[in-house]
Amino acid sequence: MNRPEIIVIGGGVIGSSITYYLSKMGKKVLMIEKKDNCSGSAGASDGVVGYHTKKPGLQMELAIRSIAMFEELSKELGMDIEYRKDCGGMQPAETKLEWEILSEIVKEQRQSGVDIRMISIEEACKIEPQLNPDLYGALYSPTSGKVNPIRLTFAYVQAAKRLGAQVLSNTEVTDVLVKMGRVMGVETSKGTYYADQVIDAAGSWAAEIAAMAGVDLPIRPRKGQLFITEPLGPFMDVTLQCARYNVIKFKPEAVGDKAVLRMGASLSIEQTENGGLVIGSTREFVGYDRENTLEAMEVTMRRAMRFFPALKDVNIIRAFAGLRPFTPDGIPVIGEVEKLPGFFVAAGHEGDGIALAPITGKLMAELLVQGKSSYSLEAFSPNRFRRWSEGDFE
Repeated sequence: MNRPEIIVIGGGVIGSSITYYLSKMGKKVLMIEKKDNCSGSAGASDGVVGYHTKKPGLQMELAIRSIAMFEELSKELGMDIEYRKDCGGMQPAETKLEWEILSEIVKEQRQSGVDIRMISIEEACKIEPQLNPDLYGALYSPTSGKVNPIRLTFAYVQAAKRLGAQVLSNTEVTDVLVKMGRVMGVETSKGTYYADQVIDAAGSWAAEIAAMAGVDLPIRPRKGQLFITEPLGPFMDVTLQCARYNVIKFKPEAVGDKAVLRMGASLSIEQTENGGLVIGSTREFVGYDRENTLEAMEVTMRRAMRFFPALKDVNIIRAFAGLRPFTPDGIPVIGEVEKLPGFFVAAGHEGDGIALAPITGKLMAELLVQGKSSYSLEAFSPNRFRRWSEGDFE
């Protein structure tokens, strides 16, 4: 294998995107994946590509740039990623309190110029006739879309390969090599690989990789459980989350039920191209446990029937869970580690990795190739935590 210029650790949607954009800019890239591409978060997530689930401010601004890139991605990557623009995103509220909380969030989100609004339950039911009319109202984002996250990831991988990128699957990184205060490569289960720049895009495992380089990275895995129904005829158009989804994400102090907070129990539901519904989800801090639980299934299905009573007799045919990389401030980690030149991090997107993958890959490639990205990444820098292990990294 030719000596790469850059090593990307992690073959999920973020690592694959970075590998593609670096290859597009003429770099020799080696991407190393512990298992198979898309075996982590990207292979166990929904495909929501919308503004309404994004944190107002920095994350929203990043999302606007990223979502704009999706329109041409199928053509650019040479594979249908099943991107559907403008299917709409909705979050029905059950109570006046949820309505008021969503209204405040929407007010902040709209400052970025996105089309998100509050609508009556009557308007919501006209958009989604199967929706339970016994609700208070809803957040609605008509310009939100959806994509197939697995096809998106593999489209990036295949396009990167055509541009000369090398991909090692089923290869575990066992150490990050550091000498004279800077990164110099990685040790793996299949040998040693040298490069002047290494990118930690290992998702929920990013902190473990960073620790190998002596870096304390506060990223933790957060489990989300999902359930798939049998294929149905046309059932729903929008991607839908209950209001609790955003309340838990942005204002958890407003949730009084400790059991709800422990599980992060809300509702996320969308219909795929083949007719099946993807129903979730939970947000659970349970380490690296990826097992489904009867408790989560029962809570999630009850939530689904609360909003869509017609689901009462629909069969669940598959269940799975994924780990989302959580950061303390809810903002992704993107940039170079100040105390370890050549070591970069692109992780911590939690449930927004699919939507933010294109812009993350593009900006990281610009940063490594040009020394500066076209949109400032200062606010996303890993150095904002200031918790690195002391020492000279020798």
